[in-house]
Amino acid sequence: MALLILIFLILHFGVGLMMPYRPAVKPYYYRLMHDAGLDLDRRLNRAERPQSVRIVRGAAVGLLTGGLAAALGEALYYAGRTPYGLLLQLIFLACCVNFMMPVKVVRQVLADIGDLPRAKAVLQPYFEEPLEHVDGHTVIRKTITFMALSFNKFLLAPVFWLLAAGPVGMALCVTYAALRDAFGLPDKRRKYFGQFVRGADILMNIIPAAIGAFFIMVGGIFVRRVNPWNDMILALKQCARAGLAYQDWLVIAMASGLGVMLGGAVRYSEDYVNNTPWFGAQDAPARLEPENLLQAQQSQYFFILFITVMISIFMIGGM
Repeated sequence: MALLILIFLILHFGVGLMMPYRPAVKPYYYRLMHDAGLDLDRRLNRAERPQSVRIVRGAAVGLLTGGLAAALGEALYYAGRTPYGLLLQLIFLACCVNFMMPVKVVRQVLADIGDLPRAKAVLQPYFEEPLEHVDGHTVIRKTITFMALSFNKFLLAPVFWLLAAGPVGMALCVTYAALRDAFGLPDKRRKYFGQFVRGADILMNIIPAAIGAFFIMVGGIFVRRVNPWNDMILALKQCARAGLAYQDWLVIAMASGLGVMLGGAVRYSEDYVNNTPWFGAQDAPARLEPENLLQAQQSQYFFILFITVMISIFMIGGM
């Protein structure tokens, strides 16, 4: 399995570099489950229902879709023993992993940052938060945050669970990530219906996010070429205060690795604002410049390298 992943990553990286940028291209299986989640939320999560009913319905949706994902993964596991089984597993891997998407987005935003409306148009498909009134510094911060979260969601977490639990693990990981994005936001409408998938998504991401945060901070050593000890200590303290909010771990690690401030309140609508704290050292800059985005672009290649090394270690250990 590790060899299969390694071959896929090499092919995906090589082909992805040659392909032109296309907006909003996320892994096919993720998009399929995300669209299904939006439809289920629209049909089952009605405002007139009491809280208990919405919690039960959300849990039922999570259990049913998780069961179907596990069944698909199990079928792919047994299909791997057939002559064309490895090809089927490779296709499914390509439907779950797309780490060139954040690479392309960062590159395109960096190219268009001089034309702010174009840079916003590149980034907006990946955010529920409206970006039409933000400035260039905020666009850069949002792009770096998006990169940190996307490398976990669309690369490290699926690969980790594929190595740890085979196709079943990867299918469950991507399913709950997609459902969480579809109806897991804890706003007034989805607070109760999305309770189960938020919990399932946290369980699937605690270990991968911790590994990813470590990779990001280590990558910062090579990007900034400074002594990172104090920043790492601060990052660990901030991660401890964040609790099980694994997305914050990744943002904290990126802020530490680049020596900047990330985070801040996110206004999804007039009814819901996520008051995320600021992460990073107090004297770190929050008004980020294209040079900071360029450093983030460099750090993502170290992230890919570290994951490749991790997979190689799994492959050697399995020989």
